[in-house]
Amino acid sequence: MSDQWTRFQRNLGVWQGSFTTFDQLLQPKHVQPSELTLSMAPSGSSIELSLLFWSKQDAATVSSPVASPVAAPAGDPVKRISQHFSGLQPELCFFPTGSFCRGSFFIAPVPQAWSRPFAEFGFLAQDRRHRLVLLWDGSGRLDRIVLIREFRAGCNVEERPAFEPEMLSGDWFLEETNRISGHGEDHATFTRPGMRVAADDLEGLIALPDGGAIRAPKSLADQAELVIEAWWCAGSDRIEKIVRRYDAKGSWVGADHQLLTRA
Repeated sequence: MSDQWTRFQRNLGVWQGSFTTFDQLLQPKHVQPSELTLSMAPSGSSIELSLLFWSKQDAATVSSPVASPVAAPAGDPVKRISQHFSGLQPELCFFPTGSFCRGSFFIAPVPQAWSRPFAEFGFLAQDRRHRLVLLWDGSGRLDRIVLIREFRAGCNVEERPAFEPEMLSGDWFLEETNRISGHGEDHATFTRPGMRVAADDLEGLIALPDGGAIRAPKSLADQAELVIEAWWCAGSDRIEKIVRRYDAKGSWVGADHQLLTRA
């Protein structure tokens, strides 16, 4: 199996958490408890996904930060999604940390409408996963953002504080960078220079709960080379950043990943 497949396996386990949907004004609308199971099939050559959802709750009635450990709610789930992976699609990229991204392979208007593009970013750090899904509507406008906070079942871990620029202050090591092209080529470099996150690096970032942040166009109209990125402060000494890139014709050209650790 490829390195991509090995990286995917870092995500195996039972992950309990929730899906929080934010509207166009970045206001939380509802929260839906979830339980995701990723397990190796008995043959050892494929991975099985099972995702359970319980009833949606009004976001205003749900406490934040999420209590830990998270347990699946009482009662029967209202929805189940199953998926079988015997390989990976080219637009799904896994990085050495187990973090990943995927999204539309092509972002451009079809006759009289956009093809409802999306981008998903998933971060993994020990017993936590932090995922972000961005969805644009048929007019090319950012329609909603879904924040997915997941905790490995049975582990006592905490949700991160909401993202703030101050989290990035001080000196950092750029520990690793990875670039995966749209043709499946995987390039990695490992460097350890001292660096600081500049103010320009934070311009346009939208802060989210659980240490997350995104930078993405609210409208896809008249975009040249499109860049969509997500950040996660997994701890006071760890930052990950993933960027998906599209060319001027709307074709996906690749994804970049950076891991920074506190100097």
